[in-house]
Amino acid sequence: MAMAGNAKGLVGIFGTPQELRDFSEVFFGSLAIALVYFLVRHFTTGIAKPGTKRFDLTMLALAFWCFIGMCIDGWAHTHGEVDDSFFTKWHGIWYSGFTAYACYIVFALWQIHDGPFPKSPAAIKEFLDGMPGGYKVGVMGMIVFSVSGFGDMLWHSFFGIEGGTDILLSPTHLGLAAGLILSLLVPAMVAWHDPDSGKTFKSQIPIVFGLGCAWSVITLFTIYSNHLTTNYIEMCMGKGCALGTEGLERGITSITFQSMIMAGFIFFFMKRWKPQLGAFTVLLSANSIAVAAFAPGKLGEAWKHMLTPILTGIILDVVYRMYGERKRLFAFLIPTVSILSWYLMLVLIDGYNNLLGWTIHATVGIVFVAGGASVMMSVLSDSDFALPQEQV
Repeated sequence: MAMAGNAKGLVGIFGTPQELRDFSEVFFGSLAIALVYFLVRHFTTGIAKPGTKRFDLTMLALAFWCFIGMCIDGWAHTHGEVDDSFFTKWHGIWYSGFTAYACYIVFALWQIHDGPFPKSPAAIKEFLDGMPGGYKVGVMGMIVFSVSGFGDMLWHSFFGIEGGTDILLSPTHLGLAAGLILSLLVPAMVAWHDPDSGKTFKSQIPIVFGLGCAWSVITLFTIYSNHLTTNYIEMCMGKGCALGTEGLERGITSITFQSMIMAGFIFFFMKRWKPQLGAFTVLLSANSIAVAAFAPGKLGEAWKHMLTPILTGIILDVVYRMYGERKRLFAFLIPTVSILSWYLMLVLIDGYNNLLGWTIHATVGIVFVAGGASVMMSVLSDSDFALPQEQV
């Protein structure tokens, strides 16, 4: 009986024969197309080496593939298009993108490696230590993602399939998220070690896009506390809404939490580069894709959820030109612009003329709460604090 139960559980985890076929077709089919393309490039012009423009563009395209796969899979989960099995066509898109992205980076690193293929632990360590600055983060991410992926299957075997918010709190799923974040940060971390990087808007696109993709992983794993991916009725006050002030409290918590995350990525970028006009638009536009994928509602209305982040990015590009040198003021304006853009979309697109029924105190007060949290993030991002000298 126990063996039969385990067998049934494994079928539920790995999926039906049809699901396995769908996964295989998507996963191996897309990888086969990518492999043919890279083989053609390899025998004609050669695979681009790290540090070249073509390598950066290729890595950007592969990161986009992985990112879109994650968004599609997230949409399928949040809209009830998947069951409890592991091998689905939705996972196939995401995992094939990550596999292609990881293999390309490893192959590129192997191209610039001097010496035989590393086999011993000492040789592997030497290979890792000899990688150009920034790539080690990506390799670590690939290892964490791979180990967590295998561990996820074991976790499901012993503890069953997660449901609801538990999906976002499973240790193995959090490991997958951490590995994916580290991997998607490669464009930014490689550019971080390049003294000539990010001096023009064009050169900043891979950097901010990579940061936007990494941010989007966090967006997926915090959809339970995100005002942009939450059903508005759960955050409003009044008839037909949450009882008492629960809706208001959820909205305030979500806005403050997400404002701190947004400020963290912006100040990480500003710590190394001077944002060019359009940089914030690219950053917020990348994240808007994830917001649209993870938000409730019909697929045909997903574009509505993209408007607030995109508008926020456009305005921040202008605001930075005006107040960028005044870091604390700009920090306060980051969530201010985001919240006001959200209010505007609530009225113009969704028809919430009373702004979810919040009082004037809450409607205005949350701007100062989120703004203060963003200022705190700007202070924490400074590393030029002078340590006190010990007195002899």
